[in-house]
Amino acid sequence: MKNMILLDIETGDFDVDSGIYEVALLVIEEGKIVLNEHITEVKDEASIHLGMGKGYAEISQNQLKKEQFRKVINTYNYPIVAHNVSFDRKFLVHYGWLDEDYECYDSIRAIKYANPHLFSYSLGYLLNFYNINCTLTHTALDDVRALYEVILKVNPNMWTPLYKVSPKKFKKFVEATATVEGQSNVFQNKRIVFTGAGPFPRILMKEIAKKCGAIVTGTVSSKTDLLICGEKPGSKLDKANELSIEVQTDEWFIDAVSRDLDLETATITRQSIAITTENSTGQKNSTFRKVPELKGKVVNIALLSRGTQSKVEDILVNLMEVSSINKGTNGYKVDVIIYAEDGDYVLLKKAEELQIKTIHLSKFNEMILS
Repeated sequence: MKNMILLDIETGDFDVDSGIYEVALLVIEEGKIVLNEHITEVKDEASIHLGMGKGYAEISQNQLKKEQFRKVINTYNYPIVAHNVSFDRKFLVHYGWLDEDYECYDSIRAIKYANPHLFSYSLGYLLNFYNINCTLTHTALDDVRALYEVILKVNPNMWTPLYKVSPKKFKKFVEATATVEGQSNVFQNKRIVFTGAGPFPRILMKEIAKKCGAIVTGTVSSKTDLLICGEKPGSKLDKANELSIEVQTDEWFIDAVSRDLDLETATITRQSIAITTENSTGQKNSTFRKVPELKGKVVNIALLSRGTQSKVEDILVNLMEVSSINKGTNGYKVDVIIYAEDGDYVLLKKAEELQIKTIHLSKFNEMILS
């Protein structure tokens, strides 16, 4: 997607009642920034450096600020892209800044499709992993610029719109396609595989595909023509990318069938899928590789979250052939410490004193990806 409006907001809390304090917009045309807009009202300039909306007044109901935002949106009318866009959109729709049906895309989802092997997709983690020289200040304008740099680096090739499926619409669609066997050849003789969790029941999707002429299988192979993806597509997406098989989404599938049958339910999603065919990072075919320098080492993973510990431990033991895993925060008799966040940790301070090697989780992630 070359044209978009990147967005970031700072709020009082996670609940919409906490209000909006900052809104930052970057208008992107053909991959270049053509406008940046920072919508705020300064209350205490000395506190702004603290981030999280500190130093700014609450502007949710400020009509002038709202009009300033809408002027940008109406002038360019490009899709909105944000990191965890459902959060930002929730606030903007609630206070009347953004229409319910405005086209929105989540950069987290797009980056996951481009590189499904990361331990985290937080903005800070992505900056570290992709070696982007930006510091997150948790002020809206700085963070949206950081997001721009990440998107430039990753160059996602699949953008899935934020959608809301109406149960009534889907019911109508299912009813309309119940007797379509022989009426549609949109997928005639195409070998299709479905993967990941979708907004539509998989059993119904498969039946519809068959009625439209498809051969539905459960495994991706060189004979597969099309992979339809939902959330967390897993190894089937990796295999499809490796074999250069066409990848689409559930929403695309529903729209394709609807258009072919000229059904009124063709717009079952709020927006259409946006897909390009290139990815400059080379990460989509990533596979884990051995890191020889870790073989036989004692590795401490105490500073990782429990969920991440489990993933990293499995990789270290089964692929890296480390000597042992240490999960104690006072365990200093180790060769390497893998940690997730920079901070005032006693373990890291002691590691520096003892000249123990430390590796940020994002760098470990980078090391194990080919």
